[in-house]
Amino acid sequence: MLGKHDRSNDEQLHYIPDDRLDANIKRKTRLIKRLKHDAAIKILGFMAALYVTFTFVFGITLAPANDMYPAVRKGDLVIYYRPGRLVCTDIVIYESPDGRRQIGRIEGTAGDTAGRTEGGLLTINNRIQPVQKRAGIYEETYAGTKNIDGEIKDGQYLILGDSREKAADSRTFGLIPGKSIKGKVFTIIRRRPL
Repeated sequence: MLGKHDRSNDEQLHYIPDDRLDANIKRKTRLIKRLKHDAAIKILGFMAALYVTFTFVFGITLAPANDMYPAVRKGDLVIYYRPGRLVCTDIVIYESPDGRRQIGRIEGTAGDTAGRTEGGLLTINNRIQPVQKRAGIYEETYAGTKNIDGEIKDGQYLILGDSREKAADSRTFGLIPGKSIKGKVFTIIRRRPL
């Protein structure tokens, strides 16, 4: 059994002076504030990095139509990047003159010559352009309603959809200026029904 004197020693061992207790609380409060501040800075930095990355380097959009079917289907998630140099056969995201986002394949660049046969077929460098030549589905491409005959100038691109019988592309809009090209397709994520 503890005596009176022993109990007071026990109470003294667990007693923390008020000024030390206040100092501990203040120290912990400062530590929590610093952790919150550091976390906020990291989150803001991460968000800024995402914004810069997806504004100036990469982009994400949904395929607006089946212009590139079967390579890209309407509704597919398309991830693209802003390249320095574009070449024939690159699949690109571009803004049409009416302001809509489109997807197509570059088939003519500076120095190439676009034309049409008497039967209304599209030619590039005096060769009739096949429809979906990569898939071997069709044999020829109609020139469309827009006159794109002549040499393609620097900074302009002839862009066609792979699904040429129904695609809206340079045959509808004319040659596409380089400033309207948003980026080169990097990958697609195919949307599947649930």
